[in-house]
Amino acid sequence: MIFDAHAHIYPDAIALKAAHSIAEFYDIPVLCDGTLGTLLEIGAKNDITRFLVHSVAMSPKRTRHIDDYIAQCVREHPDKLVGFGTLHPDSPDIAADIDYAISLGLKGIKIHPDMQLFALDEPRSLKMFEALEGRLPVLIHTGDKRYPYSNPRRMAEVMRRFPGLTAICAHLGGYSEWEEAVDLLPGTGVYVDTSSSLFALAPERAAEIIRAFGVDHVLFGSDYPMWNPGEEKRRLEALALTAAEKQAIFYDNAARLLNL
Repeated sequence: MIFDAHAHIYPDAIALKAAHSIAEFYDIPVLCDGTLGTLLEIGAKNDITRFLVHSVAMSPKRTRHIDDYIAQCVREHPDKLVGFGTLHPDSPDIAADIDYAISLGLKGIKIHPDMQLFALDEPRSLKMFEALEGRLPVLIHTGDKRYPYSNPRRMAEVMRRFPGLTAICAHLGGYSEWEEAVDLLPGTGVYVDTSSSLFALAPERAAEIIRAFGVDHVLFGSDYPMWNPGEEKRRLEALALTAAEKQAIFYDNAARLLNL
């Protein structure tokens, strides 16, 4: 079984526009259209069993609209999808937003500091993490040498302050800042996913980084629609990892973490 722990989806009417907006942000051509239909089609063709789906609120007022959309998708495809809600640090009531996500059956929260324009270790962020600690896991875009918001050093400070936080640091702990991530984050308790990383790292180095974090703390993620989940699956399969290590990354770790 294979679980893709990092897939963005959008309503069909805006999906392609949203996908191209992501491509412009990263200055990398987007490979897919961002619709749920395409994601499920790719999954069926590539034996990807289930997806963790989410989106990001660019303003506080969008938070519950996004949660509603993700929850609706999960209700329509309960055997294929697990949903994460979102938070915005400028929300007037973070605790109520978390309660709302839980009431919808969403299993965690996704945030993107570089797009939402907040530093991981600033006071308004710390209020979010304090509210999440012990309640829901949080998937965090981590790292980008172009921006100061989400670098691994800030993430390490978050874990120092909130050791009970279940944090999944996307992009092997630090998109384009992988060496800083592997220096600072192993041993802090974070999980990482493989999204938007394997295209840029030599296979040997990717395997080393995965083992540095501990194979039991790594999840397979594609970052759909930036990348095709089938291609990302093949990139991970090509790494010099044992069959048992790949099984853990492809499914077992996510199953344990998310109670699949």
